[in-house]
Amino acid sequence: MVSRLKRSLHTIHDRWLQRRIPPSHRYQLNLKNVFIFPSRFGFGYLLTCVGLFILGTNYQNNLMLLLFQFLLAIFLLHLFVTYRNFTSVSLAVKDILPVYQQDHALLSIQLHVNNESQPFNGGLHMQLRGSKLAVLNRRADQDKEVKLLLPARQRGTFKLPRVTLSSTYPLGFFRCWTHLDFNKTLTIYPKPIPSALKLDASDANQGDAAGNVPGIDEFDTLRSFKPGDPMNRVAWKQAAKGGELSTKTFNQTQQEGGWLSLETYAGEPLEKALGLLSYQINRLSSRQHVFGLLLGNKRIEPATGEAHKHRCLKYLADYRQTINDYAAD
Repeated sequence: MVSRLKRSLHTIHDRWLQRRIPPSHRYQLNLKNVFIFPSRFGFGYLLTCVGLFILGTNYQNNLMLLLFQFLLAIFLLHLFVTYRNFTSVSLAVKDILPVYQQDHALLSIQLHVNNESQPFNGGLHMQLRGSKLAVLNRRADQDKEVKLLLPARQRGTFKLPRVTLSSTYPLGFFRCWTHLDFNKTLTIYPKPIPSALKLDASDANQGDAAGNVPGIDEFDTLRSFKPGDPMNRVAWKQAAKGGELSTKTFNQTQQEGGWLSLETYAGEPLEKALGLLSYQINRLSSRQHVFGLLLGNKRIEPATGEAHKHRCLKYLADYRQTINDYAAD
């Protein structure tokens, strides 16, 4: 009953925030999206002021009443100072780069001062809403940036929850905060599992065409030395025997039209099979091999390069997954 009530209240609050602070890639903090309330220390301070007022009134002590008024004035002035400082910046988030399982993604929020005559001061606390994942940058006014590491525990594409940013500058009497939805997603690739390459070139539309291209894998032959050749390629043993200077040439085998397929690991658990494919995609990409990917009813045509690599890895990450809310706990 209690948990159901909490979920209902949480849903109502989310809908209210959706209307009040809609998703955006950049926010200018203002009265509409900022909240302010006394902190615990602020309430203690205010309780002390009330005690001074009661004592001053009871004993008719004008000096104590004057002290109460002075402390209360500082408290009220602090309300405006905290709000003005917090709303002196606009916030934007950097793109979150994909990571592998069991690594950490980086959430980086940039601070941009709106008016140089009114700089932001103090630190900034950042927390993922609904999570214990938080960080405090006490040098936010100098770094103009707040960074939070996000653990990547499960593969897939996840929508980041709202980010709660807060400040208690200058004396901690008030806490000024906001809940921002930067509308960002985090992609987590399967963790690579080392394995031998298993390229299938039996596709009907592709042949097993292999050829040698200049590279660094295997020794090929010797040729006459030319000015500008790398010195580590010179055949020094032959030169030491009195022969002419020669340069070693190497080649590498380039596989065209090779295919990586999930069916190759039909006997393995799904997560392990995806991890094996993840490793092979990285290995083939580092060697600049041309390869394609067969994943269930999805097919990525053979290609090479970083864009092709990340496209294949994203297909692995999203295989049999839906976009869910990111949960750090």
